Amino acid sequence: MKENKKKIEAEAVETEATTEVAETAKAEKKPEGKSVKPKRERKPMNKRKLRHGSFATAMTVLFVAAVVLVNIVTTMLFDRFPITIDLTSDSIYSVSDETIEYIEGIDVAVSITVMATEDEYRSVSDYAVQCSELLDKYTQYNPLIVVSYKDLNSNPDFVANYSQSLESGDIIVELADGDHTRVKIVSLCDIIQVAEDYESYLSEYANYYGALYTHEMFDTYGLITGSIAEQALTSAIMAVTDANPVTVATLTYPGADESDVSGLTDLLDKNGYILTEINIQTEDIPDDVDLIIIPAPKIDYTTDEISKIETWLYNNGELEKDLIYVASVEQAETPNLDALLYKYGLTVESKVIYETNSSYYSGYQNRTFQTIVSEDYSDDISNPYLSLYVPDARAVSTRFDDGDGYYTCQILVQTSENAVLKDMYDTSDDWTTDDATERGTFYSVAMGTYKVLNQDTHISGYTHVIAVGSDQMLLSTLMSSSQFNNGDFFISLINEITEKTEGITITAKTISSSGVVISESVENGLNVAFAVVIPVITVIIGVVVWVRRRHR
Repeated sequence: MKENKKKIEAEAVETEATTEVAETAKAEKKPEGKSVKPKRERKPMNKRKLRHGSFATAMTVLFVAAVVLVNIVTTMLFDRFPITIDLTSDSIYSVSDETIEYIEGIDVAVSITVMATEDEYRSVSDYAVQCSELLDKYTQYNPLIVVSYKDLNSNPDFVANYSQSLESGDIIVELADGDHTRVKIVSLCDIIQVAEDYESYLSEYANYYGALYTHEMFDTYGLITGSIAEQALTSAIMAVTDANPVTVATLTYPGADESDVSGLTDLLDKNGYILTEINIQTEDIPDDVDLIIIPAPKIDYTTDEISKIETWLYNNGELEKDLIYVASVEQAETPNLDALLYKYGLTVESKVIYETNSSYYSGYQNRTFQTIVSEDYSDDISNPYLSLYVPDARAVSTRFDDGDGYYTCQILVQTSENAVLKDMYDTSDDWTTDDATERGTFYSVAMGTYKVLNQDTHISGYTHVIAVGSDQMLLSTLMSSSQFNNGDFFISLINEITEKTEGITITAKTISSSGVVISESVENGLNVAFAVVIPVITVIIGVVVWVRRRHR
């Protein structure tokens, strides 16, 4: 027993020694300088760090998604609303506030078709580019306005729908009901303004050579003085959308050598009025005419012709008809026309207005600056304090007060208190303003009104007769000038008396190379930048931030 016990103890000691030798040998085989890496102790989970990391990751994903969504929406908006930035000094590619207000108020669908491809139309001239830009703007201000471009030669079936003769570059404005009855055509010659000396050539050449060739020729020779595209487009839209358009007739009298009143009629045309001409010698005035213009005939009307006018003005007792009589210093005596005016309290004197205060005339004393008197017809004028330029004006006097009677008179335009009168038949060369015996304030435009009360409806009817002492104040250059109130005053006055409240006046704009409009290539670059480049950069930044946060 003891021997066995000793033997077991000896084997145990030997085994222990062998183990120590093996471990020592194993340790000696390890390279020097290396230590044994202790076993890592598992730490408890940091819930706070996990929560913040998850929040940061979620915010990064949401931010990236938001940026991508914003850029998708932006791209869609770019496609719907073409981007143009107007950096021109005169804002030639912008739309006036008056036009914007009118366009936004249209509640019927309007179709505008340009008879050319968009590239072809814009290649005609800078004026065509501006017109195309304006059309884009109109669609932005009112989605009921739809603009399309159609090549003239490739769409014969479309052209056949219209009775008007169409040519390349024409713009068809109409109600989008497929009726094709209320149509207004705007040609390439309608969107440009030329010097007054060339106006007759513009229409003559357009009739003979066509609007496209004429437009290009006038542009090449530098004869275009400005753009009236906004006027032309807006007036065309007004003409087709006005449910109750006002018809204006200019009376013609063969052999009477009437004055040119195209400055006034062109302005009315641009403000949506329907224009016509009537030969008073051979025609009666139709009932659907609302206003007539007598353009300073050099010979008098007959009593029969005056009777036609009086019958039309009375309108079976309903009234609601208006007349504008334009006088000239070149007229002979016209007693029958004078009697018609006198009935409404007006007299156009055979005396010419001169100014003695140099602040109220330009160059010559008979080329006067005058002011608007009545505030009733200046509410729609942007700057009622601007003067009217009134050359060669005959004085207009009144015989009724502005009271409550059946006949009343209003002074509309007057001189300063330093004016004088000269007999217009006095041809002496040595006459000066010092020789004048009549001095003070005189009038060049006045209005006589006849009013009746309808016994059944108790509604008053009115007939207005306006005497304009100067045909020269209606020249196109003055009616379209922003320096004077000639155009603004007359359109405001006529809008009021005809109860047409939607008229606007837009001055011409000069196209020059001083401005910038973003081209299609630049627009495409902006689209790519916002839709692709910026989102990609944002995603990369987001991923980098996420990875760094993930491995902290």
